[in-house]
Amino acid sequence: MRVVLFTSAEPLYLPRYLRPVVRSHADSIAAIVVAPPRKPRHEQVRDYMRALGPGAFPRMGLRFARGAVFDALPPGLQRAATGRYHGVASLARDHGVPVRRVPDTADGEFLDWYRGVDPDVALSIICGQRLPRAVLDVPDYAVNVHGSLLPNYRGRATAFWPLYYGDDESGVTAHLMTDEFDAGPIIEQRSFPIADGDSMHDLSLKIAETGGPLAVSLLDRYPAFETRPNPTGPEDYHTLPTPAERREFRRRGNAFL
Repeated sequence: MRVVLFTSAEPLYLPRYLRPVVRSHADSIAAIVVAPPRKPRHEQVRDYMRALGPGAFPRMGLRFARGAVFDALPPGLQRAATGRYHGVASLARDHGVPVRRVPDTADGEFLDWYRGVDPDVALSIICGQRLPRAVLDVPDYAVNVHGSLLPNYRGRATAFWPLYYGDDESGVTAHLMTDEFDAGPIIEQRSFPIADGDSMHDLSLKIAETGGPLAVSLLDRYPAFETRPNPTGPEDYHTLPTPAERREFRRRGNAFL
């Protein structure tokens, strides 16, 4: 089995999320493709500032900065200092897995390399880009691991919306990728309870702790994937919260951190 894993470089949750996958299947992962969002960095910062607000955004920024500082250390020192990895590249390097940084997954040079690898599975875990049809058509299976119980909360901010709507549980869904976001047939779902007082940060950790073992299980049983329908509608899709939704989130007693 050959796997190409598509992800991004987020330092807080992704190293935790990917660690069990890389540790269990390093020999099968041909490469980890870090595909950042195509939107310019200043626009990404602006969007998250609007979503998190003047209180949570600086505190989240400090956590990201702290992660970047630790990620500059050799992987062994990262683990010695904090007990974990702080970067996807550090995690990969410590397990002998190549990393490719790809600004555009539709780029011809990248696609030539990707077709040459001829992966059996393309696995997407919080990838920063929408993967084009040219990527999805190469492997036997193109699978995304999404941080909600689909069809609920397709799209972004999957740790925000269950709290906003007062859900008792959330979870992670592995599904086949199609041209529409998070709308392909479901392979497997795993749920977890939402406790009183859980913050968006707490749910992000639970998503990582649930999604990593789910991805390991998927690769363990390849190619024995069975699917069921994912009956989505436009109302299921969510993006980053607006300032008004952020203020309502806080008014309902929720917290970001």
